[in-house]
Amino acid sequence: MSIDTPTLSGLYRYPIKSTAGEPVQQALVGEEGLLGDRRFMVAKPDGTFITARSHPQLQRVATTLHDNGLVLHHPELPDLPLEQESFEVAPFTTQVWGDSFAGLTTTGRADEWMGQVVGEPAKLLWLGERSPRYRQAIGKRVSFADGYPLMLIGQASLDDLNTRLSTTHRMAQFRPNLVVSGSLPYAEDDWRLLRIGEVELAVDKPCSRCAMVTVDPSTGGFIPEREPLRTLARYRQGVDGKVYFGQNLIVIKGGTLEVGSPVELIS
Repeated sequence: MSIDTPTLSGLYRYPIKSTAGEPVQQALVGEEGLLGDRRFMVAKPDGTFITARSHPQLQRVATTLHDNGLVLHHPELPDLPLEQESFEVAPFTTQVWGDSFAGLTTTGRADEWMGQVVGEPAKLLWLGERSPRYRQAIGKRVSFADGYPLMLIGQASLDDLNTRLSTTHRMAQFRPNLVVSGSLPYAEDDWRLLRIGEVELAVDKPCSRCAMVTVDPSTGGFIPEREPLRTLARYRQGVDGKVYFGQNLIVIKGGTLEVGSPVELIS
């Protein structure tokens, strides 16, 4: 593959915020991101959202989505099937990084199951079919994601990072929705507008990274010596002191994304 023909080589959704990602071959994408992406979130009883930044063990939770709900998986707990028709769907005030809005409750069993994972009382919240959260900064409705509908990383950028480290780090640590192969390292820093099949995406802002990237998804624990964040800080730190890796995207035109599709750089 030549570097002038970038291709969508990976597509991932994260049904529950901060839990394990699910690779898919194709997915519908709309204003709020990939269908099924970050529609659920774990929160404390007071509505404070819980993520793997403070509870890395969340990344050991996997999900199987189906048309009427999902199944929760954890290596040390029995699977828990959840059907949307059994959700309580009572409004429950929560927030994500300063955005306050009403999520929806699911079931007491789901709350108890998640509480066992995080080691404290918890609620499993749902957004419903349409998110009530509107981000004025980007003029879009957004899921339980940190701030943007989608995030993209070039495979070559991770490959370059790994040449700077003694251990190999996985794309799963960075939790992208889209992975693009066939481009130069960090080429995505200069992209502005992309077309993938019928879908058009605007590259809006680089993604600042935090302790989340130092979580090993396979163990649910932090990686020693704060890697790869420490290494990234040596060469990917902005003037604001934040460390950047990957690009946040806004959906201009929705449709179906499919792994293997060419990525056209409009600008």
